[in-house]
Parts: sequence; structure tokens; C-alpha cells
Amino acid sequence: MTEGRQIPPLADQAFQFSPDDADGDDVGFDPTEVEIVAATYRAIVDQDAFEEMILGWIAKLDLAPEHSRRPLVISRQLLRQLLMARRTMEKLDIPAENDPLKRAIADVPGPAVVLSPEGRIAIVNIAGEQAFGTRQGAFLDTAVIAPCSQADYAALRRAAAGRGNGAQAILTILPPEGARGSADPFLAEAYLINAPDQSAAFIAIRSLVIAWSAMATERLQQAFGLSQAEAGVAELYFRSGSIDRVAGMRGVSRLTVRTQIKAIMAKTGAPTNVDLMRLLAMVASRALLGHRGETPVWHDPLGRERRIELPDGRVVAWTWMGDEAGIPVVMLRGFPMTYLLPGEGEARLHAAGIRLCLLSRPGYGNSSLDPRVSALEDNLIALRAFLDREIAGPAVGVGLSQGLVPLLAEQHADPARFRALIAIGYTGVLDRSGIDRLAPIQRTMMRLAGPAPWVVELMAKTGHRQMRQHGVDWYLERAYRTRPLDMETYRHPDRAALIRNACEHLLKQGHGAFVRELQLALAPIDPVIETLEVPMQILAPTEDGVFDEASYRRIEARNPRITVEPICGTGELIFYQRTDLILDRIIAAAQGAIG
Repeated sequence: MTEGRQIPPLADQAFQFSPDDADGDDVGFDPTEVEIVAATYRAIVDQDAFEEMILGWIAKLDLAPEHSRRPLVISRQLLRQLLMARRTMEKLDIPAENDPLKRAIADVPGPAVVLSPEGRIAIVNIAGEQAFGTRQGAFLDTAVIAPCSQADYAALRRAAAGRGNGAQAILTILPPEGARGSADPFLAEAYLINAPDQSAAFIAIRSLVIAWSAMATERLQQAFGLSQAEAGVAELYFRSGSIDRVAGMRGVSRLTVRTQIKAIMAKTGAPTNVDLMRLLAMVASRALLGHRGETPVWHDPLGRERRIELPDGRVVAWTWMGDEAGIPVVMLRGFPMTYLLPGEGEARLHAAGIRLCLLSRPGYGNSSLDPRVSALEDNLIALRAFLDREIAGPAVGVGLSQGLVPLLAEQHADPARFRALIAIGYTGVLDRSGIDRLAPIQRTMMRLAGPAPWVVELMAKTGHRQMRQHGVDWYLERAYRTRPLDMETYRHPDRAALIRNACEHLLKQGHGAFVRELQLALAPIDPVIETLEVPMQILAPTEDGVFDEASYRRIEARNPRITVEPICGTGELIFYQRTDLILDRIIAAAQGAIG
């Protein structure tokens, strides 16, 4: 990375997969492949061409029945063109961001944060993390809002939720004790952002303070001939606005500073102190033109992350919610963009005496991904390291979607690991027929993940590039547009803040975890159902577009320890749609596990 280059919130990642056959098949360039090539190049720069690329692959895959034994045929011409598209993408610069929430925090060099009406952080820049004492996905501590501004802040929250008219305000911010940088109060503008497809507005809070930079000092010296000492006095005067404070900071007399200020006024042509302050503000502002607020990479919004370092240097990261000294429950997330519980959910866990351990699987968050081993083996290495070091005795395991796969595999390998399992949502395994009912993008990528993971990786990196430019909403809109219930959940700003955080948790290291997740869903572990030795409850959302009760009942019939509970009125985002019900089942399983 070049010096001074902004660290992108969704990191870039090199291609990890290559074609098994570097030459391709010796067949003609068929019409579907022509369309695939054209759409692939357009999709790199055109956010609306991604679906055209998917449609091209659907047409090609449909030439061979999905369940036939005929291998995927990729002509030499198509192979060469797609490899050239890969090389093109690797050489392109990072696209400019077009996400309205990210622009709000990036367009200013000082502290900035965007909140949901509930007060949960949707996004924050690095300066904002320090000045507001918060992280993405956490709640803003209202103590940082000065008492004189609390009424205005409350009015903004009401307006964001559609219950008032206070669409903008000037707030006084009190940085928390121990904050890095200046702990002095500062003024901030606060206003509403109406993001596309959201049912309520977000609240942006951005510092109005103009920061002093080294460039401003240099310009004073070059333009007005100030000495280094005079430029230092000018900076302190601009920051404090008081001759007495400058004297105190420099450890000199008030008379000395007054003499220096007069010399500065003479050199700059400022007739009064007010004119000097205006001139210094102008110099500081000009020096910051083009500077942007850096967006932090994803990190644990709870501030509790712990890391296990393996002998080979790999890292397994995890965090927790609820009661730190409580009954441990191990939860692994999957594709659905759900990760952290809402605030009231954590309160329930704490009251029930349960510690929900949230493991970042390989490639997620800060956990290392090892492309040298299979997706399942990679996950098992991480899971076993965590269980060995952090969990004493059998625990309850909770798998969200594909997150169930490593739990099932480990329970089969070591039946003493878990007392009970809970599966939430469609897992991609156990009921393979559900793949046929997935939305076109997911279904196509699943069909390609086995025979051509390098093609799926090209798709994933193309989509990731669009997310870097247009924000994670680009993906979420495509993921949920055919499922009204999930789209409604995503449009709620308070849930959107959690969903956006889950997206960045998945993509913190780049596109690789997305590809590995598809491969994990194809892991051949279906037979372990027959040998399952602990109770497993499946919470099946009926509106996720995949639900088929007959298929679920067939799973249930394979082992008397399995029970299926259809959850009406829920979709892929069931974790946020029926949080209380899910917590009921987790609490019952955990408390029953020690009873």
C-alpha cells in the first residue's frame, strides 16, 4: 500500500483460485459465451451489468442439465477472455465511493458519525471513533452530547423516525475522558440523511471545527515570512483563541505572546485580532482541501474481541454478548447478513446468565483464511482451536445458515463437544433441493462453486468492487429485492446499521470469504444426520424463498433427535425478525444443557 493512501473499509484481496485446465476446452466459442464476456467487462464498471453477467452464465449452465454428469465446458476463447478480465480488474484503481452514508463521514477531515434513529452507529470515521468514543455497530453514548444540546439531539431522533420536524441542529460534543486527540468540547452540525430504500432517515453528526495541519504552518511561513516560532504561536492562538492560554501552553509571559501576535499581525496585514483569526481559519481550511475522513476497517463494535494465535501464525478471533461469566453458547454465522444481537437481545442473555460466543470463521472479521486447505477443514481448525481453549465441557452450538456445517462436522468427529445444536435458516446442506429455489444470483454461483470456483471468484470480486463504490447497499438490494419481508427489515435504519456491520464483517478481508462460504455449503456432510447423537432443532423461516416443509420433514424423519419448527412470517433475516423467539430457544437449550 502506498504511503498516505486511505485504507478502504472493504479491503481488496488478490485472486486465490485458478482454472484447473489452463488451456480450456477445445470447442467453439458459443453465443452464450460471447454474452458472458461482454457482460463481464461491463460489470466491472457498470453496477447494473452484474445481473446480465449472471443471466449469461444461467444460459450456459442450462445447456447442460444441472444434475447431469456432463462437466462444465469452457472454451479456450472464453477462458482467455475471463483471465484477461481478471488481469484488468487487478490493475484498476479503487473506485470512488458513492455511498451517501460513507460520503457523509469522508467529506470532512474531522470527527463524523452516522446514526440510526435508535442511536446505533451505522458508520463512523477514525477521528469520530476517537472523539465520540464509539465504533460501528455500537450505540452512541448520549453523554457525549452536551446537556445544552440534548433537546436538539432528541428532536433529531424524533425527526429521523418521522415523528418531528427538527431536521438539523448545531450540537456541542463532549469527547469522553481518555479520548485520543483533543478532549476539548467542539461544535458539530447534525442533519438527516434520507438514504435510498430506507423507511426512516439516518442522523449525521460532523465536526464544525477546522483542524490545523502541518500544511497550514508551512503556508504561513512561505506566504507571510513567519518564523517557526511565530507560526507555532499562530497555531496555538487559532486553536485556543486566547493570548492567556497560549502563554500558559508555551510557558512564557502574556506580554511575550502579545508581542509575538503583533508581529504576526504586521506580517500578515491583519489589522485586528478578529481579522487575524479569520485569516488563520482561511489558511487552515485551504490546507485541508482534498483531505478526507479516513474510514476504519471493520473491528469488533463491542470492543471485546479476543484472538487465539495458532502455531502456524493463523488467528482465530471471537467476541461475546450477554453474561461474561455465564453458560457458554457457541454461535457461528453464515451468509445471511446477521451477526450481532440488538441491544435488548444482549440484555436478555445477561439476565438469563448466558454468554453467547460469536466466533469469526476463517475469512470473516479478523480470523485468518487458509486457501491451502478445504473450506470445511479450514473451519474445523478454527472451531477446534476455539473450543479447546475457551469452552470447558459440552456446550450448545448455534449455526446461522452455513454456520451449522462446521458444528455438524465437529459433533460427528467428537460427539462430546456439544450437548445440543440449533440450526437457524436454510443451511445449503441436508436439503440440496433448496439450491434450485434460491434467487438467480445465489443459485448460479452455487452451481459454479464446485466445478469452477475461479469463475465464482471473478463474480465475487466484481460484486465486491461495486460494493466499494456504491456501498454494501448495492449487495443488499440485490439479495433481498425478491423477498419483500427481508427488504422491509433491511429498510429499517436500526436494523440496517446491524446488517451493514455484518456485511463488513464478512468482507473485511475482501471477497475470499464469500467464495469459501459457497464451497462450505457444498461440503459432503449430509450423512452425519443419521449418526447425530445430540438433539438438533431447526428453526425454518417460511418466507425465505427456499422453504419447503416436505423437504424439512424428510430431514426430521432421518433422525428422531431432529425437530423442525417452521417460523411463519420470517425470511432470511429471521435473526432480526424474531429475535425474542430465537433467544427463547437458545436460553431453553442452554439451561436445559446443564439441568
